[in-house]
Amino acid sequence: MNIIGILFALGAGIFFGIIGPLTKNAYNLGAGVGLAIFLRYLVALIIISPAIPRQKNLLFVYKQNIKDFIMITSGSIMLTIGLLLSVKYINVSIAIIVFCTYPIIVLITSIFITKEKIKNSIIILFITTFLGLFLALSPSFENLDFIGVLFAFIASIGASIMIVVNQTMAKKNITPIQINIFINLTNTIFFLIFLNLFFSINFNIGWKAFGILLIPSLSYAIALFLQLFAIPRIGQTKTALFLYLEPITGILGAVILLNEVLNNTQIIGTCIVILSLTASTYFSKKN
Repeated sequence: MNIIGILFALGAGIFFGIIGPLTKNAYNLGAGVGLAIFLRYLVALIIISPAIPRQKNLLFVYKQNIKDFIMITSGSIMLTIGLLLSVKYINVSIAIIVFCTYPIIVLITSIFITKEKIKNSIIILFITTFLGLFLALSPSFENLDFIGVLFAFIASIGASIMIVVNQTMAKKNITPIQINIFINLTNTIFFLIFLNLFFSINFNIGWKAFGILLIPSLSYAIALFLQLFAIPRIGQTKTALFLYLEPITGILGAVILLNEVLNNTQIIGTCIVILSLTASTYFSKKN
């Protein structure tokens, strides 16, 4: 098992996880949702731009594999819009739980569609990790809105599409840099139009809020890179499992940055997730 791939996946989970608490911190200082989403893709595009001239036959690669590129970009758009709209209707913790069913979707896809051989120990760890996450978020199901759940599930499907299609593209020797360029360029243009039509992009905020908002934007760029590099090394299933570190990082970030307090159930759930991921790392290295 490729230990570098495991570290990439865990790193992606950490960087994805810190996006939420830092973004909420920026919201508290006056930043808006539209600006947060637009900066996410714009910053990632700026970071990857110097690599564009060094990509040989880039347009040819896009032309030959346009269906794959459209699918993985569509998954990214579904993920972003789904999460953006779900929290308007339901509690954030419920949205995260529904969204974090995506590793289960990837697992099912791996078993029944791509015919990947999954050991029973990994399947058990998937279930244990999700149950731990459920406890860690300690949701309240009062006033549950079906529309919010639907949007969160759309985000989950989007994340699943990205992971599964990424592995397919890796088998075609399409590089993470080529994928990253296409996703961020397309999404920057798409969300610039989408947000202006249905929301707004307010640049009139303080420098402190803007500076804090840049950190999760950079975190997204790093996390996407790490995820794209992890999948060719350890496969879509194990990458999805290790990405369960994302919500746990988010919870701990909320405690540190937003002074939120964990109850005993949340502490137990967090420990279960961490122990499950530790066991996953051990079994993966052993195999």
